[in-house]
Amino acid sequence: MPAASRRRPTTRKGRPVLTREIIAAQALEMAGKEGFRSVTMRALAAELGVTVRALYNYVEDRQDVVDLALSRMLDSWTPPPLHPAAWEESVAGYARSLRELYRRWPRALLVSLDENAPPTSVHPNRLLNFDRFLQLLLKIGIALPAAVEAHRHLSLLVLSFALVVDRPVAHTTTERSTLVPDTWLAAHADLDIPALRQAAALPVPTADTQFDQLVSVVIAQIRSHLDAAT
Repeated sequence: MPAASRRRPTTRKGRPVLTREIIAAQALEMAGKEGFRSVTMRALAAELGVTVRALYNYVEDRQDVVDLALSRMLDSWTPPPLHPAAWEESVAGYARSLRELYRRWPRALLVSLDENAPPTSVHPNRLLNFDRFLQLLLKIGIALPAAVEAHRHLSLLVLSFALVVDRPVAHTTTERSTLVPDTWLAAHADLDIPALRQAAALPVPTADTQFDQLVSVVIAQIRSHLDAAT
């Protein structure tokens, strides 16, 4: 029997009780911080202050929990409208929407590495938003293979940025202000690395500036295809 048919009331004697939505939200927060491997039924029950048995009144199994969490994450991905007349800002806005999604739950992005079984379904936003991006580039005159290539590059850049730049910054009290920590250079004072020592003295751009620079690379790539087409 489907889990939905066994749902309990959302309140009991005026107090909130478990729902599939509450379970999904907690599982996603756990996965976003520590990855989906941390989302065991026992750990999830402990975070919610209930018994494992209580969870099974609302979900079929752990795979159901994973699917619910991923669905909740992708429900929140709503890129701004994409307009051919302002395609550069549209590409940047699309990238920012991806970054916001990824930086909110960075470790959840590694679900394919954490889970032996893939999600049992594909969220429609993964298809709809991908299609809208491709349509944007098609409408400005980019061939479909080049549009797919641009989306692939953009997605990889945003994913790596969220994991390598945004997540470390979020886990420190201040943003790292140097390219290479002084302690690293001091520990290897005998190394002949003059260019790197000079570079280390330069201020590191903010995470937002770095992100804008990466997006500008993809925009330049798209512009080059436009120039070639004309």
